[in-house]
Amino acid sequence: MRVIHDRKCRKLKRMDDRGADFHKVDATRTLIRSLSTKIRMAIQVVDKISVTINKIRDEELWPLLKELIQGLTRMWKSMLECHHNQCEAIREARILGSVGSRIKSGDSHLQATKQLEQELINWTFQFSGWISAQKGYVRALNNWLLKCLLYEPEETPDGIVPFSPGRIGAPQIFVICNQWSQALDRISEKEVVESMHVFTMSVLQIWEQDKLEMHRQVNQNKDLERKVRNIDRDDQKLQKQIQALERKVVLLSGEGKGLSVSENIIYQSDKSSSLQASLQRIFEAMERFTDESVRAYEELLQRSEEESAARNPEPWEEELGLTSHYDAEGCFGALGAGMGQGNL
Repeated sequence: MRVIHDRKCRKLKRMDDRGADFHKVDATRTLIRSLSTKIRMAIQVVDKISVTINKIRDEELWPLLKELIQGLTRMWKSMLECHHNQCEAIREARILGSVGSRIKSGDSHLQATKQLEQELINWTFQFSGWISAQKGYVRALNNWLLKCLLYEPEETPDGIVPFSPGRIGAPQIFVICNQWSQALDRISEKEVVESMHVFTMSVLQIWEQDKLEMHRQVNQNKDLERKVRNIDRDDQKLQKQIQALERKVVLLSGEGKGLSVSENIIYQSDKSSSLQASLQRIFEAMERFTDESVRAYEELLQRSEEESAARNPEPWEEELGLTSHYDAEGCFGALGAGMGQGNL
């Protein structure tokens, strides 16, 4: 409607300049008044919708997000304790390192190794997907909120001032979600995924050794041919899963090229002398990752408490003039139209 309105205004000006017929000029002027009325009504509707959305955001969404942050803080603390205990247990273990050398190859051992390999691959994908989903949710939420702000970067002699919702007096949900998104972006799951990949390749090495042993036994016992064919089919499936896993690791690490399956087997054989060492690295990486997550969420909770205290001061603080100044009404009165556009 605004485009049509502007076009009719330009047409009316041209008609006035040419001294067009009075009735045509009056008809165009009437149409412009009608369009102006419709535009004002549309703006009023947008404003009402915006006010409703803002109320739901601050009174319903924000309390739920606070509960979510508190719940995730408890979850990460529990996981940190769990992974710490796992690290201690694996350090005290003495039998896992020689598992590969003590157990004789056989059909049951091959099946157990295959199942372990598949579970490790699934574990890696599920962990990576779980973390990506959390980051994606918070990033999408923060991006949606940022669309509700009319923000013009402030330039100083030292450069552009970093964006901060708190600096412009934005509601608390903007401040916390922005910090939340930035905090999760700084925490990388790369070390955990790579350590899972290392352990997976160590188990694959055992599978490859047992598979070669079964092929050697075929020459002595033809009855094993069917089993070997089944093992080869299973191996093809495993190789495809491993290739998908390696693409995930390469994508996460940001490197242009990863090691092939065969190269990884040789690499792990040289670098890791036992399954225990590989498994221990997983839990150590998990412990560091969960520790970073706990600290990030504790900082979020602390920031949330500080923001709440600043926006809802005690009566005695107001009397003494000790409160922080948030000119929310002045700031967001000017941003009302922009928030309406962002919400819609």
